[in-house]
Amino acid sequence: MLRFFSWLVSCAMLVLLTSCSDFDNEFTVRSANSTVEVYTDGTAFVAEQFDIAVKMATNYGGVYVDIPQRFTDAAAGVHWRDFKLAAARRDGQDEYYSREHNVPGYSIYIGAEHCKNCSANLPTGLTKIQIAYWLGRLVRQEGDREILFLPAYMGRVHGQGAKKTLTLKLPPGGTLRPSQQDRAAAYDIRQSAPNEILVSIAAGKGDRVLPDIEIEYPAGTFVTVTSGKRIQWWLSDHFLPFISILGVLIAGLFVLTRWQGWRLPASSIAIDGKETESISPALAAYLFWNWKPGAAKAAFMASVCHLATKRMLRISSLGEDAEASDLSARQLRKKGKVARARWYGLPAVTRSVFGRIEGERPANDRRTVIYALHGFQRDLQQIVADEYRKMRGGVDRTALMISAAILALGIAVAAFSGLLIYSAAICGILFILLIVVTIFRHPERFPVATGTSEQFKQAATLFVTLPAMVIAAVSYIGTTEVISEQRPYLVAILLHIAGIIAVLATMRMPTSKQRQIRNNILDLKRYISGEINGPAMSVECYEHYLPFAIALEIEQRWTERFNLWRESEKMDAYTPDWRGSS
Repeated sequence: MLRFFSWLVSCAMLVLLTSCSDFDNEFTVRSANSTVEVYTDGTAFVAEQFDIAVKMATNYGGVYVDIPQRFTDAAAGVHWRDFKLAAARRDGQDEYYSREHNVPGYSIYIGAEHCKNCSANLPTGLTKIQIAYWLGRLVRQEGDREILFLPAYMGRVHGQGAKKTLTLKLPPGGTLRPSQQDRAAAYDIRQSAPNEILVSIAAGKGDRVLPDIEIEYPAGTFVTVTSGKRIQWWLSDHFLPFISILGVLIAGLFVLTRWQGWRLPASSIAIDGKETESISPALAAYLFWNWKPGAAKAAFMASVCHLATKRMLRISSLGEDAEASDLSARQLRKKGKVARARWYGLPAVTRSVFGRIEGERPANDRRTVIYALHGFQRDLQQIVADEYRKMRGGVDRTALMISAAILALGIAVAAFSGLLIYSAAICGILFILLIVVTIFRHPERFPVATGTSEQFKQAATLFVTLPAMVIAAVSYIGTTEVISEQRPYLVAILLHIAGIIAVLATMRMPTSKQRQIRNNILDLKRYISGEINGPAMSVECYEHYLPFAIALEIEQRWTERFNLWRESEKMDAYTPDWRGSS
């Protein structure tokens, strides 16, 4: 838990760093010059230089260069260009860099490293940021022609529309497509040499929306693409959409499967008596009455009857006015191993009910059992709930594994779409809101500190740290632009978060074993009522199911069936030794 809080605090600090920086005030991009050399294997080597003016002594320490990878073909299909970084320099020297994924491509940070003991500021004045990289997948086939298509911009810094020039060095035999001639309003293209084109983009142009530069070549100019390469391209094109959908599908299928499995099975025609041996009559009462407060009395009286039929005490009647006497379990627990095994073979809740009755003050060696229920309802339900919880078979590892898988997919989507910090800010807000709601709904889970320093830390966390983290996260979300290409993936990330919540919510649903027990209780009620078959009636059968009949509040019907059986068997009057006179 401490590790999770430290991760949350780190995310909040990162949010503060990124949201507080103002690139427009700290930097100005004077110009950008790119040289693109295209090879006949369909790749290009790009060398770029950005003239950056650092205006403030205290600044972010570096700049982000956005590299375009995403493009749309003639059939409106979305694809990805291959990218490989070759070098990152500042003022001619190798510089620290880091890479971040984004939907349009990569964002390469070039500048000072942000660490605990590092100076994160660039010196004021003019500095040159240089980057070199390979771009691939630049050729497509159209009929008997091959089309070389290049983005009108290569790298750009923070979206600032500085003046930009591109020098394209091309294989011979290419012809600028006629449609390009009508795009002078977007950028200026002219032939500067036989196999060289110069592209000029005026300051202030929206780089990302500029159309690609397309040049026609005869078929066979470029190397034929192998089938293996086409498969690799197809996988890269569909990777991000696939993982965006996969997590949501996994969550939906898992929740649907759990809900389908929770439905009651077809009605039984007989009951298996062995199924009731693993549960207590008190649990049967709570399950049948769906854990309502009124189930406590039925569970308590069923446990009293259970003690009586197991010869741990004698009761005067089965009603609320019953009195208990001859509490033989007190002597039984002091006897040998077999006797103790008989005592500890009883369910924990039944033994607890005996303890409550035993603690009551007797009158003429009799105790009114209903008095023992006063003040015991909460403890009774907790003991029964512990019994029910043990039937889950431990932690629901399947739900935890599914949640972890969806979380991993959500993190991957956020990382590859450039929304990792944005998503962390959203999750941080949701998590803090969950903490606050839990504090108000279940204050017992958050005990108040005793010492003065501990109370101060607790108050600082609740009234300073958590609100500051929420403010930082909201500030980052409000000041960070989510571009149009990122919006579908942001929706996918939010659906992943909802999927995790839905999967974890199923952990509160009964497991298959618990559902089977609940279904057995319903079948037991039908058996006791005479609607389905089951064990043959006998004195032992009557006494075994009598506590369950009390739990289900149908003991009168069960006793009527027993009396009819006695008459049919011409049995003498039934006088059990666990019943005493009033």
